[in-house]
Amino acid sequence: MRRRMRIVLQDPLGSLNPRMKIGQAVAEPFQIHRIGTRRERRMRVEALLERVGLRSSHADRYPHELSGGQCQRVGIARAIALDPEFIVLDEPVSALDVSIQAQIINLLEDLQEQFGLTYLFIAHDLSVVRHISDRVAVMYLGKMMELTGRVELYEKPLHPYTRALLSAVPIPDPTLEATRERIILTGDVPSPLHPPDGCVFHTRCPLAIDQCRQEVPEWRNVGTADKEHWVACIRVGEPGLYD
Repeated sequence: MRRRMRIVLQDPLGSLNPRMKIGQAVAEPFQIHRIGTRRERRMRVEALLERVGLRSSHADRYPHELSGGQCQRVGIARAIALDPEFIVLDEPVSALDVSIQAQIINLLEDLQEQFGLTYLFIAHDLSVVRHISDRVAVMYLGKMMELTGRVELYEKPLHPYTRALLSAVPIPDPTLEATRERIILTGDVPSPLHPPDGCVFHTRCPLAIDQCRQEVPEWRNVGTADKEHWVACIRVGEPGLYD
């Protein structure tokens, strides 16, 4: 199972052992699973580094000798070393400069197409999520609020929390930005250790009613069989809710 599932972590430099050379870090999965000879491992490591946009000579460097973007490429090379089917990407570009973010995202998309990978992409940057995702799930306090296709979510958000999130994303058109409605959430996020009763979002929800404070909303599909749209909100579907 560990060969089929891999992870790319948020902190590029912190996810690499500072005492290990890059080549050793990328070769470690081969050693753990006893794949290939020492020479074969070295050849595969060099090929992996070149596949993610680095030079084979980077194998002999230490993490502190590389930039953040280069370290993240090493992390990606290590993740794809065993030809996995599924990769968890935990905020893989949040610690990088914007220009480097675009390069890493393009690399991830190329690798996905080449190797037929499935990604679980975790992020707070909604513009990045929109660019890379096919289906998007919105979570609040550890609970799923909404899940649907990318186009459907951004064009027709249903959950009050999703609508508030999307209203905070800047629009490059100054005219539209000045006229659109911003949804401001009041109050503080409750502690995940002691979540509120009922819907976990009710303490900050502008549409909350007494039922929301008492009843855990059902996770239901309000879309169609071929275009599912899941949401956890008892008020979604009420006539004129967002008019």
